[in-house]
Amino acid sequence: MPPRTRAGLTRQRVLRTALDLVDREGVDALSMRRLGRELGVEAMSLYGYVESKQDLVEGVVEQVFREMPLITPGPGSWQDRLRIHAATYRAVLLRHPNAVRLVAGRPLITEGTIAFVESALQELCGIGLDLATADLVLDLVASYTLGHVAEQVGNETRGPDYVAHGREAVDTTPFPHVAALWQVPPTDPEREFAFGFELIIAGIERLLESRGDPG
Repeated sequence: MPPRTRAGLTRQRVLRTALDLVDREGVDALSMRRLGRELGVEAMSLYGYVESKQDLVEGVVEQVFREMPLITPGPGSWQDRLRIHAATYRAVLLRHPNAVRLVAGRPLITEGTIAFVESALQELCGIGLDLATADLVLDLVASYTLGHVAEQVGNETRGPDYVAHGREAVDTTPFPHVAALWQVPPTDPEREFAFGFELIIAGIERLLESRGDPG
């Protein structure tokens, strides 16, 4: 849809304001009426810039992906490049924790999101994966990162007091391993994410080796 302007508005401004609204007040606050108030216009005016509520949500997801640079060939090993790409994806999601639910629940069908997916598939095919396997690996990386961020955000939202209260309410006598684990300080989220991602990289390495391609 070509950009339009009215009352100082553009599609980009509408979508950016929508993402800012989600960042501040959560997904449930995102409505045409609420967004219109935020922009100082009637809700019906927004349909000159977004076709529907679905188009609005997809546009918000696209705004998140536009903060992630396209994946381009670079120096170093493919393993290091994947680590950097995954860390960047995680950092962007952590900047927009309220939008994680939207990102996880939407197909990537806008120009901005498709461009990112295309660059990621090109990178994975470049290390020796066929397109179908590259797609599976990309889904795995995305799911792992989204899930880890969602868990981290949830833990931070509930806070340590909530967790402590829950543990006090459970008799761990039948569960000695869990009881012992609860005495160990929680793992740093970055270290935990890195540990899991190393397992993904190891799996890709094994896959390439089984095909006779070291990547």
